[in-house]
Amino acid sequence: MRVAPSKMNLIRFKRTLAFLRRAHDLLEEKREILLLEINRRIGEATKLRSQVNEQLRKAYDLLDAASVVIGTEEMSLLSKYPRYDYDISASKKKIMGVSVLSLELSKKINPVTYGISKPTILLDQFVEKFGEVLPLALRLAELESVLIRLVEEVKKTQHRINALEQFLIPRYQGMVSMISAILEERDREEFVRVKKVKTLLEKKTKQVAAYG
Repeated sequence: MRVAPSKMNLIRFKRTLAFLRRAHDLLEEKREILLLEINRRIGEATKLRSQVNEQLRKAYDLLDAASVVIGTEEMSLLSKYPRYDYDISASKKKIMGVSVLSLELSKKINPVTYGISKPTILLDQFVEKFGEVLPLALRLAELESVLIRLVEEVKKTQHRINALEQFLIPRYQGMVSMISAILEERDREEFVRVKKVKTLLEKKTKQVAAYG
């Protein structure tokens, strides 16, 4: 940057430098809070994934047992008439200023329009178990989506921190140092000049007094 080494510019660059340092501190704080939030949600997601896997294992065990008892033909018939209809709605919310998805599950009960000749207790248990796992799976999907967005925000924040540390702050520090050095040198030169003028005036005054 080509700027005049003036006191006004020195004040302006010092203010900008102070602003950049404050921005740097705020970005570091944001990054640390985001990392804490990510770690917390990773723990929650890990625990939830274990629950989902366990519930799904139980649900599919019940489905296998029901298939053996009811038979493949009647299982095929049942699959055409789902007991419940599920609907997922998505909205947006903010976490640390980051826009993320919020998912909600709604369930509609369908009337039973078929008849089968064999007991369906195992199938009923499967439907119930699968109904329990769906909200967990949805919450897990939401958590993982949030984690992706938070990690992206950490990367963006780190890029901004790097730009401040490696480019902007050193640049303005250099400008402040350069202008300060030039102004100090000017002050020294002005001091020497004034001192010389004062010495000459004093010498001339003495000479006039001697001849007077």
